[in-house]
Amino acid sequence: MTYEWNNININTIIGGIAPDGVLYLKTFLIDYKNEFHIEIVNPSCQKCIKNYHDEFIKKYRTMNNQCDYVLRKKREGLPLHFGSSIRVNNGNITNEYAKILLEKFEADYLFDKYPKEEKEVKEVKQITPNQEENITPLVLSKKKRKNKR
Repeated sequence: MTYEWNNININTIIGGIAPDGVLYLKTFLIDYKNEFHIEIVNPSCQKCIKNYHDEFIKKYRTMNNQCDYVLRKKREGLPLHFGSSIRVNNGNITNEYAKILLEKFEADYLFDKYPKEEKEVKEVKQITPNQEENITPLVLSKKKRKNKR
């Protein structure tokens, strides 16, 4: 029987018995070995089992994430906006979150993968020498500072 380990509580995995009478832990460790191609696991270490469970959760999140964007490793955990409690990472990123982040940052700065959208090329108006004479320069006046001694 195959279980979705990301939906099963870690305490149930450690001490629970499946409906077929087999310990969840035994089945979990077998599935973990097969999924991650590891030969030796530590069934007596609760911290190790929690780490194994976390690896299942991470893998499940990345498999189910249908977002068109992938954050750079350095940018994971970025707050969605100033003061936000939402920390965006590759496990929870959506296209909507990505568009909010793109309002503040450039795509190359944030993402390893993003859709290649057609960008509007803004025409830069070039000034001809005849038009250059009609431009009045902007002169900024500097106020003199008084030395306080």
